[in-house]
Amino acid sequence: PVIGYPQAWTSGTNGVVAGDAVFATIDSPEDMTTWKGKLKGKFLLSTAMPDVPALFEAQAQRYTDDELRQLERETVPTGRGGRGGRGALGGRGGTSAFAPTRTHFLREEGVFAITTRCRGTGGTVFVGGGGSREANAPATIPAVTIAVEHYGRILRTLQKDQPVRIEMEIKNTFYDDPTSFNVVGEIPGTDKADEVVMLGAHFDSWQTGTGATDNAAGSAAMMEAMRILAQSKVPLRRTVRIGLWNGEEQGLNGSNEY
Repeated sequence: PVIGYPQAWTSGTNGVVAGDAVFATIDSPEDMTTWKGKLKGKFLLSTAMPDVPALFEAQAQRYTDDELRQLERETVPTGRGGRGGRGALGGRGGTSAFAPTRTHFLREEGVFAITTRCRGTGGTVFVGGGGSREANAPATIPAVTIAVEHYGRILRTLQKDQPVRIEMEIKNTFYDDPTSFNVVGEIPGTDKADEVVMLGAHFDSWQTGTGATDNAAGSAAMMEAMRILAQSKVPLRRTVRIGLWNGEEQGLNGSNEY
C-alpha cells in the first residue's frame, strides 16, 4: 500500500487513470523545453528526495518540571510552532512566480497527476494545497502528496531504470459554502468594558486530518481558559472575548470577516 492524499483545491481525475511514473524537476523555461512532448499520460514525480535518517528515538518528548519552569520565564517566543504544508509546485499552494507558467505547461502536456513527497518523516504526512482557493478558478492538475518513505521507494525504482506504473482515482469535489460562521463569546468587563482582550483559535480543519490537533485542541484550550476565568469570578476590568474562527484553512476568512 502507498499512503497518499489529494492536495486541497486540486482537481479530481474523473475516474481511474493509469500511466507510467516519471521524475522531472521543472523549474525554468529551459526545463520545459527539455521535457516538452514527453509527459503526456504520465504521473509526474516533481520533487527531489531528501535524506531521511532512521529514527531511533521518539520524535516527541514530555517536558520536565525544570523545562516547564524555564518556559514560564521566557519573555521572547522561541519559535516552536510553525505552519506546515507545501504544494506540489513549491510553496504553500504553489505560490512561486514560475508556478503559473509551469502549471499551464503541464496541463498542456497532458500530465495525469503531480505527485510530491510530503514534509515529515516517521509516518507523519503533511499535506498542503495545490490549486486556487478562488471560486470559479480554472481546473488544476490533480496533485497528490505521498508519504516520504513511499515516494522515495518509487523514485529509487525509477532511478534504477525500472518502470513504475501508477493507477489512481482522485475524487476531489468543490462545494459552495454559504454556511461558514464564527463562534464568538465574551466575559464583560467593568470600568474598561469597551477595551477588549482577545483570544481564539480556528475550528475548521484540513481535508487530510481528523480535526483533533488542527484545531479542536486549540479551540478546547481557549474555551478552557474562558471557563477558568468565568468560574474563578475574578473581577475583570476589560472584556475578555473568545473567537473561534471558521474558514482559516481557506485563507483566514473567518478572522478577516470579523
